[in-house]
Amino acid sequence: MESLTSMYKRYFDESLFCPQNEVSFMPRPEVGTGSIYRIATYSGIEIVYYDIRYHVASPFVFASNGRMVELQFALSGQRQVMVSDQLHELPVGKGALAFMQNFKARFYPPVPERYVSLSLGIPVTLFDYAANQLATSLNRQFEFNRVLDGKPSRAYYFDIDVRSMAVVKQLISDFRNDNRSPLMMEASALELLNRHMIQLFDLTPRPRGLSKDDLQKLHRVKQVLESGMADPPSLQALAKMAGLNDFKLKSGFKACFGLTVFEYLRHIRLDYAMKLLRNGEANVTEAAMAVGYSNVSAFSEQFFRRYGVKPSEIKNNYNPFDRNISF
Repeated sequence: MESLTSMYKRYFDESLFCPQNEVSFMPRPEVGTGSIYRIATYSGIEIVYYDIRYHVASPFVFASNGRMVELQFALSGQRQVMVSDQLHELPVGKGALAFMQNFKARFYPPVPERYVSLSLGIPVTLFDYAANQLATSLNRQFEFNRVLDGKPSRAYYFDIDVRSMAVVKQLISDFRNDNRSPLMMEASALELLNRHMIQLFDLTPRPRGLSKDDLQKLHRVKQVLESGMADPPSLQALAKMAGLNDFKLKSGFKACFGLTVFEYLRHIRLDYAMKLLRNGEANVTEAAMAVGYSNVSAFSEQFFRRYGVKPSEIKNNYNPFDRNISF
């Protein structure tokens, strides 16, 4: 049975792309323009970023007797893949967790629009380990073999939420950094995998007194905080937006996510500020303002408490480079 690493290597050896260096490829001149980046992490995750524009429709066929899990994010240009006679379409702004074994895939590149996507190839052993760890307390089983149940492919689709998009953009930025850290990239990839396994397989533990509908509302609260961290609604407004009473919002959020609403807001603000500083996108004052802090001293103090380093040291230790990412 073909391993995941050899599967990806053979895909790039046989595909429409030519290698430029150890991590980047480009389409053959007659096929299109742009760049493709690929890196394998310590645990065997294959991270691939496409930013290309095809000149002509050039279907490509790839077959393998191996097994794979792939987490996909469509950022521009709709992707179409026929896997063992089953069509999979991934519109812009959507993602998918796809499972394949002993498959034949035919890829149909979008023409002429720009095609941008990020995909994470996950070793089946890693997926099964995560599935067992996540599902133990819930008495659930969804290992690779159970998901496919003898079929060649299956996919679960989702909308790309604000937090996931931030992590995706961070991975893309890391590809463009010559001093990239594969360990940090692996951490980002694992966060995305963990986040979507929990969502797609409904693995959030349900504390006593909360219904499934309550859990969905609490996840909605998280999304509201993530999308409006610089100017978040009040607790009262959040409760009204989510359709929860004040007590259930505060107690339910802490029970589900291990943090109070304000603690979670502080964490995502500081995480996003760290990203801005690491990428050279803002100075300390600009980063503080971008995430909703009007007092830079208070921002610096909380940043130090969380990371053990001053924000000015992050800014000074990372060289800014071109990280403008737009889709």
